[in-house]
Amino acid sequence: MSGVGARRAHLLAVGLAGVTAVWTTGCSHNAPFVGGYKAGVVPGISHARVVEIVGKPNDESVFSLPGVQAQVMSYRFGQVLLKDGTVVAVSINDDPQFRGPFGVTIGMSEDDLHAALAAHPRRRIGHKESYDAVEKNVDTRTRDIYDATDHVMIELTAANANDPMAPFNVAQVTLADDAGLTLIDAFTSARVKGLYPDVHVYNFTSDDWQGGR
Repeated sequence: MSGVGARRAHLLAVGLAGVTAVWTTGCSHNAPFVGGYKAGVVPGISHARVVEIVGKPNDESVFSLPGVQAQVMSYRFGQVLLKDGTVVAVSINDDPQFRGPFGVTIGMSEDDLHAALAAHPRRRIGHKESYDAVEKNVDTRTRDIYDATDHVMIELTAANANDPMAPFNVAQVTLADDAGLTLIDAFTSARVKGLYPDVHVYNFTSDDWQGGR
């Protein structure tokens, strides 16, 4: 969603792309994680179906910026984004039991992520964005992988933004259809353009990605 996670867990504060995970190390994997993600909450289902599966959200609102608009349902595990009443993206950033595409987990190291991708070989298309997001003098170094083949966006953040050698770990996994990936990318673009007054983005780059580093 740790201090950084609590500060950035709410989508309306900093945008979907760039949300940092709360990695809870003390949870037993033998017991269910209360408020965790449940299978079936995926792009394409309705608002009513989301509520049937995971209950009413902790918060619900409409997020709007020039060219960016979505209905946001916030849960402990993350956020559900809808357009015109249909889910287009599901963001998971706080659930130690979550297992996503090709086995990706919250907190997974960057090396383990790329090993998992290599273990599930296929021709992938997408792009990768890197940037520093500064909010209230707190810097977060981010790498976002947009995998259009597997319909997932994976966000990694550095353990220490001030250490250029600090390792990156998976902070958020977003399941999205094409409209959802476009929407998430628009959130990041809005931040880069300075439309979030409390968030400043530096060192932004975007490159083609085909499954490698």
